[in-house]
Amino acid sequence: MSYLFFFSIQILVQYQLPVVIVFKNEGVYGGDRRTPKAGYHALIEAFGGKDYFVGTPDELKYVLSESFSTQKLAVINVIVDPYIGSESGRLQHKN
Repeated sequence: MSYLFFFSIQILVQYQLPVVIVFKNEGVYGGDRRTPKAGYHALIEAFGGKDYFVGTPDELKYVLSESFSTQKLAVINVIVDPYIGSESGRLQHKN
């Protein structure tokens, strides 16, 4: 996460904007793709928002509904298997 991201979060909280941010976490930035470690959701409560950690489609459906109804800043960290699907150009697992 960059400084610009944290600055943006601070602005959203300051003006109490009800924004929902969804991260597709494939573990790429946590080092090992098999164990997603980037806790994008963890710091949001320090800013006064609501954080969610999601691992299944059913959880995502529930959390999206809940986060939109809270009317405050929310971050949803969605853990996605990085080996599902195909990449552009059909170059699977080459990144």
